[in-house]
Amino acid sequence: MQTRNRTAKNNAYPKKATIKKTLPPIPPRPSKEQMENSKKRQEVRSTKDKSSSYSPMSYAQATNAAASILKIKETFPALPNKKILEIHDAAFPKPDNKGRRIQHTTKGLSRKQAIIPTSDNIKDIIMGEANAYIFQINMLLKSIKSSTRAKFICPCPGGIAINMNSVPNTSDLNTIERYLKSINGAGNNDVLAPRLPQSKSYLKITGIPYIQPNGNKLTGDDITTTMKQLKLFEPVNLAVKPRVIKASPKSNIAIIWFDIWDSQNGSKAKLLINHSFNFGRYIATIRATNMNPGVPQCHNCWKWGHSTFSCHAHSSRCQKCNGPHKLEHHRDLAWCCKANFKLNPPRLETAKGEPCSHSFKCVNCKGKHMADDNKCFFWKHRFNRKWHSKKAQEARETRANSTHLAVSGIKI
Repeated sequence: MQTRNRTAKNNAYPKKATIKKTLPPIPPRPSKEQMENSKKRQEVRSTKDKSSSYSPMSYAQATNAAASILKIKETFPALPNKKILEIHDAAFPKPDNKGRRIQHTTKGLSRKQAIIPTSDNIKDIIMGEANAYIFQINMLLKSIKSSTRAKFICPCPGGIAINMNSVPNTSDLNTIERYLKSINGAGNNDVLAPRLPQSKSYLKITGIPYIQPNGNKLTGDDITTTMKQLKLFEPVNLAVKPRVIKASPKSNIAIIWFDIWDSQNGSKAKLLINHSFNFGRYIATIRATNMNPGVPQCHNCWKWGHSTFSCHAHSSRCQKCNGPHKLEHHRDLAWCCKANFKLNPPRLETAKGEPCSHSFKCVNCKGKHMADDNKCFFWKHRFNRKWHSKKAQEARETRANSTHLAVSGIKI
């Protein structure tokens, strides 16, 4: 019975028909003539690709190339076009378009600080009692249940900078602004809104004549007023006043350099680069320029090549006499204002209440001016890093030679 049931089940479910898989036939092996013909076709294609892969040219470059090809054709009329192109490529090689990419944006300072533009009077008041202001700011930040705390205050161009333990938010900045505006004698324009440090993008404007139709020279104020009227510059904040220079001494075309506050990826600069706008009857174009923040000058030792925070000097230096004191203490501590009867002729002490009437001495060029004066040729070369590095190398060699002579002169 069991065997019958099994056979019945097998008959109820018949086996599926198996399909034999047939492989495609093997293609015949190509002959030697076919192999040689295929190689010749590949060589022809490669030569066509090389001859046709021209890099993009400007209108002037294309016209010059066409003129040179026509001259070769007139000189050698029997040559085929392929040979003429080979002669032209050998005489005029293709320009290398893999040039250095323009870096127009610099990375800003640490965002763990707040920059507050202030007047000189309020700046002196705050720096005179910096510890008291730090204490009051931290108490106010604690009252609004903020974890941000102020560490120290340092002066900066046009105001002060408050260093924080973390990046301050909008409520922290508003609290600091309200407190600083409550200082006695502070007006509405003495303390402006705080901001976080930002990166800076360097741009330039071309296509505007230096001498305007009315006969006046183009100034930075003219550019600023035009920028305020255009919608293109609405999301942009200028870092400094635009600078206007001539393209060359005998040219009437002006180049306007301007810097804007930007993010590290240059998002605001990308909104302006290669855009044009009307400046009177002329069409101006915005271009990107290589970032050139210049060589920093230390405000502690007043030497060039490093910032104030990275200075390793043991004490501050006076930018007037290079003495180990601040400029505000020059009158009380400088040797030039004290009496010295050993000199010939003897030097008398400067009367109290009178300013120092002695000559200046620059620590960099040894000239008769202050170390931060724009008359110094170190300041005039502030954008030339090669020049500053050469001067620094010369100073190191001079110190090494003087040390060697001093050591060699010692008798053991």
